[in-house]
Amino acid sequence: MSLQLLDAVQHALKGDDELMELLELDSSSPSEEVVKRMTKGMEPEITVSHETVPHICQYVMPGRFSPNQLVFEGKFCLDFYAGTGYAAKLLFERAFRILHDKRITMPGWATYLCVLTYDADFATGIQGVKGYKAIFDVDYLRMN
Repeated sequence: MSLQLLDAVQHALKGDDELMELLELDSSSPSEEVVKRMTKGMEPEITVSHETVPHICQYVMPGRFSPNQLVFEGKFCLDFYAGTGYAAKLLFERAFRILHDKRITMPGWATYLCVLTYDADFATGIQGVKGYKAIFDVDYLRMN
């Protein structure tokens, strides 16, 4: 279930030209280039440094089944890495406009409304790299 959620989140993010521009990509960028800027998972596929940002890591957080066992109350997190705190915040703000209070969809899969529940900057410990974190709540139907 969580892989489908991450696929849908990445589908939504990649579909936005403004966010892709902030990531120094465009809609025709090859998959190899997208992977260098967007990771499905907590740990980037690349070594994050001032030379490899901007970057977004997307991963699920613990969720639970609702009283209706067909609905999963999920959470996912987006970690934004950029050269400055301002640039990381710009990535967050664009992702917020794409995801907050919207349904996340892709062919054959959809969620209920996605809602931001937490956002803040974080220390990366990497010289020349700043971070910003966003956590979203999203409910979706369990797939059997």
